[in-house]
Amino acid sequence: MTSPRPESPRPVYGVDFSAAAADAGTKTWIATGTVADGELVVADVAPLVEVADLDAAGRETALPALAAWIRGLGDDAVVGIDVPFGLPRFVVAETGAASWRSFISGFPASIGVGGGDDTDDGAVDRADDPVRAFAERCVELTERHGAGTYDKRRTDAVVGARSPYGFIADTIAFYGMRDVLAPVLDAVRVAPMDRVSPTGPTDGGWRPGTPPGPTVVETYPAAVLDRRGLRRMNYKGGGDEEATRRRRNAAELAAEADLTYDREPDLVDAVVADAGGDALDAVAACVGAFTARRRGYETDTAEFDDPEAVALEGYIYA
Repeated sequence: MTSPRPESPRPVYGVDFSAAAADAGTKTWIATGTVADGELVVADVAPLVEVADLDAAGRETALPALAAWIRGLGDDAVVGIDVPFGLPRFVVAETGAASWRSFISGFPASIGVGGGDDTDDGAVDRADDPVRAFAERCVELTERHGAGTYDKRRTDAVVGARSPYGFIADTIAFYGMRDVLAPVLDAVRVAPMDRVSPTGPTDGGWRPGTPPGPTVVETYPAAVLDRRGLRRMNYKGGGDEEATRRRRNAAELAAEADLTYDREPDLVDAVVADAGGDALDAVAACVGAFTARRRGYETDTAEFDDPEAVALEGYIYA
């Protein structure tokens, strides 16, 4: 009897994203792994400046480099990124965009935020602070629809994530959508929005016209940890207690997620040594991407009041 042919290893990446003006390149970390025969092996974790061999760490250099790195990945790669991929459905609907792709491809002009030049179409134009212009425009639309001030997407509410235009996430969301997602749209597949049925059976495949390329998904390290009963808070910091929590999270994540670390214990020690927790978050993002692929990019929308919203809002794989 012939033994089953082993599954060819496929690359899986986790990106803990930062849009910090001065040091996005050192605060954005990437975990590199492979998956074969149902197991994820994390081989490396490093900041973007090392992965992309950058001479500068500032946002203006780092974010285009991250987009270029994603574009250069093979069709068999899966990338989980810790950044909001979209906005609440009523915000997207206000733009008249027919799909998530059409919305993101025109962002931020698609929500009426100008790019710095005088405009005649009523767009908010604040070149000195585009993030504030973005957040204010979203708040305006939220109040118009009677949803409060900082509304969440359905997927945010379920996993305990913040509003993508609240004061904590607005910078990450703005630069992530404008400078990373929009520039790679012609070279990637995005789940679940590019699936034939974002909420239906996972064997439906990709929508016609979806470009070949790596599959990109949104993930959220805190939710990845939380869903596995691990500590989602108080593991970032330079103290012994925080380091102990990072080590415990790294070890228990392996036990709970079919994950092994290459070059253990050196790699785990490197994850623990990063006091900011970005290395650990990159590993968790890698687990989010691995889980999404293993489940065929299926969405669990049982707790959503509007399951179909994921086609416009996006979905967090945790």
